[in-house]
Amino acid sequence: MEIRSAKESELEHVVALNCTAFNPNQHERYWQYVRGDSSYRLSQTRVVVVNDRVVSTLRVWERRIRIGASLVMMGGIGGVCTDPKYRGVGYASALMRDTIGYLKTRGYDLGVLFTIIPEEFYHRLGWTSLPLQGFSVECEADAETAIPSGWLVRNFNVETDLDAVASIHDIANAHQSGTVSRTRAYWDMKPSRIRGILPSVVAEKNGNIGGYLNFQIEDTCAEVLEIGYIPDTPDVLDTFVSYFMKTCAENKVEKIRGMFSSKHPYVEQLVSTGNGEVRVCTDTAMMLYAVNLPVMLRRFVVAWETLIANADESFSRLAVRFPIVNNQQAVLRYDGNGTIQIVDDASDAVDIEMNEDVFWQLLFGELGWEQVKADASVSAEVSAFLDLLFPKRAVIFWYPDRY
Repeated sequence: MEIRSAKESELEHVVALNCTAFNPNQHERYWQYVRGDSSYRLSQTRVVVVNDRVVSTLRVWERRIRIGASLVMMGGIGGVCTDPKYRGVGYASALMRDTIGYLKTRGYDLGVLFTIIPEEFYHRLGWTSLPLQGFSVECEADAETAIPSGWLVRNFNVETDLDAVASIHDIANAHQSGTVSRTRAYWDMKPSRIRGILPSVVAEKNGNIGGYLNFQIEDTCAEVLEIGYIPDTPDVLDTFVSYFMKTCAENKVEKIRGMFSSKHPYVEQLVSTGNGEVRVCTDTAMMLYAVNLPVMLRRFVVAWETLIANADESFSRLAVRFPIVNNQQAVLRYDGNGTIQIVDDASDAVDIEMNEDVFWQLLFGELGWEQVKADASVSAEVSAFLDLLFPKRAVIFWYPDRY
């Protein structure tokens, strides 16, 4: 068994393996994942070779993801598959373990994947689920409202609208924990287009685009994939809700769903307009692995120091030890004068006792320190310090960004 980067001559077989594992009719799609991605490098296709034959493979997607207000280098793992003739002997597991080493050598901080198989396979390899909130709401057929004056909702035009939409996405998600940072090239690359990243409609007023909506309707269900709008423009929300409810009525939609929080202003407006009962669901397919925990935590130092500088209270010197995550230890040391350091360990550090599931939810903001401190044995000052650094936030990974 040999585990390494794929060779150019092996890519056709890699594509064929993806067709066998996932969809036999998507040969062109899997080729575009390679040829149509400007961020692709041959080393990102990892393979297991046995007797000169590729028997297992996966793909690493290079992305940057927001955790809180900070950006982290992320290696997305996708397309994990093994030739049916070679399954059950551990090739995929060996490939996954080797890929962590690859991510380390390439300078990634975090591994992220979205599993379509039972999570236990990845749990055994050290991966942890991050539960993402979603919603569903029954669609009221007569819940239509008028579009606010001056706004026009029209189909998205890639030639004229993409620059404005990309800019609005950046503004709307600048501090949205969990979202992927989309470069302009990201919008243009084939894999993004294949996954439906382009919006369905835009809202325009006086020649200016104020927001976009991405959705799809299948049978009697409408799925909201993404909503983006310029902040502090509630009439854009009203516009999209009115348009969307009318569209749902015309298509006899019975249920609306989405994989983002029911507390999102768009969802709250939908529920308020339709008088329907919202149901919260949880998706645990997103899984995380700390490739380099200390380096990843250092990405947050500037944002944390900004929070401390803007706080109404001051803190004395302290050190807190994070739980061991993927066999890595890290300590946050504060000097009492506005400066934070992340070090490997410290004898005077106070332990934060929590499991890896809670750690990831705390880091992203799915849980705030206020919600978990009851189980921690720390002083009031340390607790107040952590309460400042770890507020509860809405966490969204927009569905079209999945790979």
